[in-house]
Amino acid sequence: MLVSAFFHAGWNVLAKRASDPLAFMFAFNLVSIVLFAIPAAVVYTRHPIPAEGLPYLLATGCVHVVYFSALAAAYSNGALSLAYPVSRGTSVLLVPLLAVPLLGERPTVVAVLGIACILAGLLTVGVLGAGRRVSTEITTGQRGLFFALLTGLTIATYSLIDKVGVSHIHPFIYVYGIFLLLTLGLAPYVLLKRRDRVLREWRYNRRAVLAGSILPMATYVIVLTAMRLSNVSYVVPLRETSIIFATLLGVLVLGERIGAARIAGSALIAAGVIAIALGG
Repeated sequence: MLVSAFFHAGWNVLAKRASDPLAFMFAFNLVSIVLFAIPAAVVYTRHPIPAEGLPYLLATGCVHVVYFSALAAAYSNGALSLAYPVSRGTSVLLVPLLAVPLLGERPTVVAVLGIACILAGLLTVGVLGAGRRVSTEITTGQRGLFFALLTGLTIATYSLIDKVGVSHIHPFIYVYGIFLLLTLGLAPYVLLKRRDRVLREWRYNRRAVLAGSILPMATYVIVLTAMRLSNVSYVVPLRETSIIFATLLGVLVLGERIGAARIAGSALIAAGVIAIALGG
């Protein structure tokens, strides 16, 4: 999950740096489904999609169309330091709450404390860590904040769907199916309204597009494999350790400044991860 978190932070930083986040994400999704077509076909011959798994794949594909659209809008209208923690933190809060009645999961007391630590750390890094900029960002970037909350809601939704769906379908085939459905779902709008921007991302940002075509695929395969081995109540909070890597990449790649609040928040997230790992 830590490897997955690093990959996730990496492609989100690339998306934030792009001139058009949605065009960039569509470009790397398109490259990804071409790049992994042959491996997916080989795996599919051994692990075809069973009928009982198809509804979950179709459902998560639809939710991912909304997810990528909302994420792109959040990055286009708000700062990374606010949009990323809000979207990830919302899912951390919602998934454990919904997994209990919907999936019958029963997190241990230690795991609940770990989840609480991760949520507190996300808020500390994203809100207190941004300092005075938060009030300005919330005031001037309400549209971005709205889309960040919507992104978090979609993350929680597809996480619960995927927990059940991946029990029926091989993780790699499941992820490839998501990317294929996502690309098909975005294609009509992107190709009509943003085709020139997609071509521009490929022309001037090709290395990032190629990196983006691999990182999300690897992220999702790892996450879905983990969901087969553990509770979704644990997997989603652990995945949000990506905020630590996003903070470090923000400093190293985007030139953002890091203060005591972000260091403290990262420590809370690390403590939460340890709690889940030892007591979950």
